[in-house]
Amino acid sequence: MTTEIKSLFGRARDSAYLDTAAEGLPLERCRDALVRYFDDKSNGSPGRVRMHEEEHAARDAAARLLGTKLDNVVLLGSASEALNAFANSIAWKPGDEVVVTDLEFPSGVLTWLRLRERGVRVRLIDSQCGAIDLDSFERVIGPATRVVCVSHVSYKTGTRIPFLPELSALAHEHDAMLVVDATQSLGRVPVSVAGVADFVVASTYKWLLGVHGLGVTYLDPAARERIGDGVLGWYSVADLFSPDRFDSYARKAGAGWMLCGMPNFPSIYVLRESIEFLLAQGVEVFDRELRPLVAELRQGIARLGLELLTPAGPEFASGIVSFLHPACEALAAALERAGAIVWAGDGRVRASVHFYNDGSDISRFLGALESINREIACTTRS
Repeated sequence: MTTEIKSLFGRARDSAYLDTAAEGLPLERCRDALVRYFDDKSNGSPGRVRMHEEEHAARDAAARLLGTKLDNVVLLGSASEALNAFANSIAWKPGDEVVVTDLEFPSGVLTWLRLRERGVRVRLIDSQCGAIDLDSFERVIGPATRVVCVSHVSYKTGTRIPFLPELSALAHEHDAMLVVDATQSLGRVPVSVAGVADFVVASTYKWLLGVHGLGVTYLDPAARERIGDGVLGWYSVADLFSPDRFDSYARKAGAGWMLCGMPNFPSIYVLRESIEFLLAQGVEVFDRELRPLVAELRQGIARLGLELLTPAGPEFASGIVSFLHPACEALAAALERAGAIVWAGDGRVRASVHFYNDGSDISRFLGALESINREIACTTRS
C-alpha cells in the first residue's frame, strides 16, 4: 500500500520526508479542491450554497474519524484558538486548578497560565524517561481540579498516552474535565472520543494532510452544559434575525456555537478531501503497518548512541521519534541536503513517520544520520 500511496505525494517521492509532525504533505489532488472553492467563490453569493455543503461534509467526515456525531464537531481557526475558546467559557474561581504535563505543546500550557491573574493555579507533572503514568495524575488531581489537559501524543517526545479512558474516569471522579490535544495523533493513530474526552482539538495541517487555518474541535454534549459563552458571534446563534435578537439569543446546537464567524472555506474544501482519503485507507490499518518502521527508526537511532527522548515501550509508540543533539539545527540542515527532512530545535531532533513513508526512507535517514553525526562530532573535537 505504501508504494502506491507514496506516488500521490510529490515530496515523498523525491526525499525521505520525515517531518509530518511539523508539516504534513497534502494530497496532490487537493489542488482540485482549492480550484473548486475558487469556482464557487467566483459565483458570488449563490456559491455559498456549495460552500456550506462542503462545511457540513467536512464536519461529518471529521466526526466519523473521531467516532462521534456531527453536532459535536466544529471547525475553528486552529487548535490554539479552540483551547482558548474553551478556557474562556469556564467560570473560573480563585483556587481552581489545571493539571498539565511537561510534554505539552506551548499552547496547551499558555492557555491556562494566563488564568493566573484570576487566581487559577497550574499544576505541572514532570515526565520520567519521556513518559508519564496514571499514578502521577492520581497524586495531583484533587477537589480543586477543574481541567486536566494532555496531548494524546506529545509533540516533544512522540509519547502516546495509553490510558486516556482511565485518566478521563479519574478526572470525572473529581468533577474535572479532560481536554485532549490530538494534533499529533488524529489522522495517524486511532482516536476515539466517545465517553473519554470532554474537549478535543487537533490542527489539520499535519497528520490530517490539510492546509493551514483549521482546527478540528470536539465538544462533549455533557461538557457543553457545564460551560458558558466564552466566545460568540453571528455564526454562533440558531436564529440570526430572531425578533428579540437585541435582548436574547440561543446558541446553535452542539459545538457549532463556538465558531463565531464565517468558516475558512478554502481549508475546509481540502480537509474534506483529505479526511475522506484517510477514512478510506483506514487509520487503524496504517498505524498497525507503520509500527515496525517506527520501531526500526528508534532502534537505528539508539544504535548510533544518541540519547532518545521517545520511550521504548510499544504502548507509547506513535508516529514520532525524538532524540537529543547538541548541534540539532546544523544536523537537520545537513540531513536536508542529503535528502532526509526532519525537524530540529530546542536541543532535539524529531523524525516522524506517516503512511507515505517506507523502509527506504528509514534507511536513507539512518545512513545520512550516521555519517553526518560523525562529521559533526569530529568537527566539534577539533
